[in-house]
Amino acid sequence: MNRNSRRSRREAAAAEEASGTAGFESRTSEEQLTILEALVEEARASMYEAINSHYRDFLNIKFHGQDPLDEVATLNDKYGLVQSTIDPSAYKSKERLDTVGCALRAIVLLAKIHADLKDIDDQIWRGEIAVAASSVAEIGQLLGELKDSVPIFADAQAVGLLQMQYMKKKSALKAELDYLMAEMYQINDVGASVVEMVVSYRVMANYDDALYDSPVTIGDLFFALANLDLFCDKMDVLADALIHRWFIPLLRNPNESLAVSKVKLFATINIGAYTASSGSKSSGGDAHITLSHCELVRDKWSTVLNFIRDEMFYDVSIDEEHAAIYEYLGAKLWAALWPRLHESLLVPLVPADIDAIGDTQNMVPLLELEERWLELGLITEDKMHIKDSIRSLLQTYVGKRRRDLLTTVASVLATDDANTVVVGGEGPVTDMLC
Repeated sequence: MNRNSRRSRREAAAAEEASGTAGFESRTSEEQLTILEALVEEARASMYEAINSHYRDFLNIKFHGQDPLDEVATLNDKYGLVQSTIDPSAYKSKERLDTVGCALRAIVLLAKIHADLKDIDDQIWRGEIAVAASSVAEIGQLLGELKDSVPIFADAQAVGLLQMQYMKKKSALKAELDYLMAEMYQINDVGASVVEMVVSYRVMANYDDALYDSPVTIGDLFFALANLDLFCDKMDVLADALIHRWFIPLLRNPNESLAVSKVKLFATINIGAYTASSGSKSSGGDAHITLSHCELVRDKWSTVLNFIRDEMFYDVSIDEEHAAIYEYLGAKLWAALWPRLHESLLVPLVPADIDAIGDTQNMVPLLELEERWLELGLITEDKMHIKDSIRSLLQTYVGKRRRDLLTTVASVLATDDANTVVVGGEGPVTDMLC
């Protein structure tokens, strides 16, 4: 584009600004298109200047407090007007309009990204974690759209600056989420063998002890983690702590003390608080598994499961927006705990012979425990391994008895009865098994 052409377009744009929207509508479609080209060109130059000045630490005073979307807001309306009035058979004009449309789309994307990036720091500082996460997620999508759909209409330097700022803001938000996760789920070793988890329902201040405008809740944290696709790593850490600090110790020794307390702002679960000094020992792996042992495991594990649902997911909708996080944690826990439960309790409960089939009553608490996992939504029907294993066990025994019975019948049928002596009857005795 030569200088004279640019000058004429600027003059046309200036004339349009003076005459207002009514003046734009009164012009011919070709004149409207020429004016629109000039306005888009100026908007693009202005956007590049705003981005470069803002992120290179020499903010131009004319951009101070300016909303990047203000300038391009009316351009979309003008583009729509030109699009509706231009002659479809005017191919050159249509090509010009398509070029303007792509350039305008690039400007709009740049303006949205720039506007979102400017707000993220304040959102984090105010404690609007969910809003900040939504902004970061949207920026990522907009950058991808900018790269895929209109890359040649966006200045590479400006896009590079926005991408760099996006990575910085995302890293800052991730650091804030790490801090919030550590504050909301504190796991402490109290003494030699006592472990406690303190769940804070809301966090009032950031890591610098500056108060948030509004407290950050567990729901806010989960929303942010889900938006940034970070919840898997965080739930893995929680699952590992629950498995090795609570579930496995209670499986080994269900007599271990377990206590839950709750106040207005937080809840606590601790293990070993009353047995640490009593010298209680874990039950040995070769010990006979009794009904009371299985009942204790059921009850203690159920207490931990209830704590997960009611306190760790306090005031969180697990059936809607946060269902994926809750289900992921449940699946992670069950995948690790089921093999241990099978080896430690279910296998030792399998009867040594068919006559001891009645001993399976000891398995009832395990079935009830699995039902509790299902009721709380931590597992699904297709993951009920205890129920499937016991059903398979009973089917195996029934099948064995059936085979034994059929073998006995076959043996009787194969017996040679030619020398049978009839006593007190007439003629040969009919085979009563037929």
